Amino acid sequence: MAAITEAALEGEWFYLVEEQPLDRASDNFYILRDGEVMQSGDQQVIGVYSVYNGCWVITLHRTVPFTTSVELRCTDETFDEVTPMLAANTTHTLPDGGDPLYLYGSFVRRVSNHPNTADVHSRLP
Repeated sequence: MAAITEAALEGEWFYLVEEQPLDRASDNFYILRDGEVMQSGDQQVIGVYSVYNGCWVITLHRTVPFTTSVELRCTDETFDEVTPMLAANTTHTLPDGGDPLYLYGSFVRRVSNHPNTADVHSRLP
C-alpha cells in the first residue's frame, strides 16, 4: 500500500458510494487544497483533511445531521498526481450516539480538458 502525499492528494475528486457509477461529466465533486475540502460550485469550506494513523481522513462538518469521516487509502504500489483512484471508507455518526453508518466507496480523480477551479481562481484579480 502506497503512502499518500498531500501534494499528490490535492486536486479535484469524485466521491462514489459503494457501486455508484462514475459520471465524468458530473459537476458534483470535491476540491482538496491546503488541508481544506470544498464542493464544486461552492467556495465555502465544508470540511478538512489530515493524516491520522497512517492514512488521510476527510472530516466533513457541513453534512448535518451527521458527522462524516472518510478514510482514504491507496491500494496501488505508488501514489502520485496521476493515481486515478483511492479506496474510501466512510463513517456517518449521528449526534444522538446511535449506531454509526458505515459505507465503502472510492475517490476518483477528476480529469478534464478544461481548466480546473484552482486554475480559474488563480487568474481572477
